[in-house]
Amino acid sequence: AYQKIEDNLDIEIALYRKVNARELFKLIMRSQVETGMPYLWFKDTSNRANPNQHEGYIPGGNLCQESWSNVKPGEEAHTCNLDSLNLANIEPEELPEVCEIAVRMLDNTIEITNTPFEASKTHNQKYRTIGVGAMGLADWLAKNRLTYNHLTEISHLFEDIGFYCTKTSMELAKERGYYPAFKGSAWSQGKLIGAKPVEWFLQHAAQKERWQQLSLDIQQYGIRNSHITAIAPNTSSSLVQGCTASILPCYSRFFYDKWAKGTVPIAPPFLQDHFWFYPENKSLNQKIVVKAVAIVQQWIDTGISMELMFNLNEGVYFPDEPDRTIKAKDIFDTLILAWQLGCKAVYYVRTVQRDSFKEADDGCVACAN
Repeated sequence: AYQKIEDNLDIEIALYRKVNARELFKLIMRSQVETGMPYLWFKDTSNRANPNQHEGYIPGGNLCQESWSNVKPGEEAHTCNLDSLNLANIEPEELPEVCEIAVRMLDNTIEITNTPFEASKTHNQKYRTIGVGAMGLADWLAKNRLTYNHLTEISHLFEDIGFYCTKTSMELAKERGYYPAFKGSAWSQGKLIGAKPVEWFLQHAAQKERWQQLSLDIQQYGIRNSHITAIAPNTSSSLVQGCTASILPCYSRFFYDKWAKGTVPIAPPFLQDHFWFYPENKSLNQKIVVKAVAIVQQWIDTGISMELMFNLNEGVYFPDEPDRTIKAKDIFDTLILAWQLGCKAVYYVRTVQRDSFKEADDGCVACAN
C-alpha cells in the first residue's frame, strides 16, 4: 500500500538523511544532561554477542536496556522474562542452588504465562529467552570489605553466576529439550556466553576446565534458553529486598525517598559495620563504574542496565581544584569508554545539578559517623 502511494507522487520521498556523527553525539549528550535520556544501545557489540545470528539480528534493546534478542515485526516480539539474585543475602555455598532455582523458575514461567499477543508467544517458544540478574553487588562488596576497584573478585563472582545459570539451562535441555532455534546457533558450535569461543574462557576464567566441559555438554545435549542472564535496574524491587539496586554503587549512604504516602529513610543493609566500603555513586568517578560493569558484562550474555551519574557540583564544592569540574569531554570519554570495554548499553545518565553551595558549616555525613 505504501509503495502504491509513493509511485503516485511527483516527488521522491527521502526516508533518511546523513548527519555529522560528532554533532549528533553532542546533541545526545546535551539531552542526557538535561533529561537523562536518550539511552544508548551499542548495536555492534550486542549483535556480535548474539548466539542466534543464523536466524536474524537484534535491532534494538528493551526499555531498561538489559534484555533483547532477535525480532521480526508482526511475527516475533521479544519478551522480558526476568528475575534477580539478591547478592546481599546469598552465601557462596548457596550460589549454585540459587542460580538453578532462578533459571528453572523463569523457564517454567514461559510455560505458564499467557502472553498479550501472538508474536510474543511465538518468540517465547522459539528462543525461550530469560534473564537471571543480580542486585546488591554494592552490599556484597561492602560485606567482604571490597570496593569497585576489586575487579578480579567481581569477575570471579559473576563467572560463578554465569556458569551455574548456563549449566542449569543445559541440564534443562536434557530434561525438556533445547530451544527450537538451537541448531545453527553459536551455542551449537561450542561457543558460550556472549557467543565467545571456548578458548576465551580457557584464557580468562578462574576455573577453566569446567567451561570446556560445559561447551562439550551443550554441543551434545543443547541448551534450553537462547539468552540466560540479564541485569535489570531493580530500583524498586531492591527496596523491598532490603539491598542496593542492581550492581551499581549506592546513590548515597543515607537519604529519604519521598513517596505519595510519606517519606521513607533508605540506607544500605551493612552500613553500620562497613560504612567506608559503601562509596557514594554521586561522588564516584564514573569510569570506575564503567570498568566494573564491563567486567561483569563478560559473564552476562544479554545486557546490564548501567546508569551513570555525573556530579556537576564537583567544581563548586572544590573551587581550588579545577580539575574536579565535570566537563563535556569527561562525559564523552566515559560513554566512549563504555563502548570500548564491551558494555552493551547505557541506561539513564543522571546528573547532580549545580547549586549555590560554597562551604558548609555542618560536618559531612562520613565525618558524622
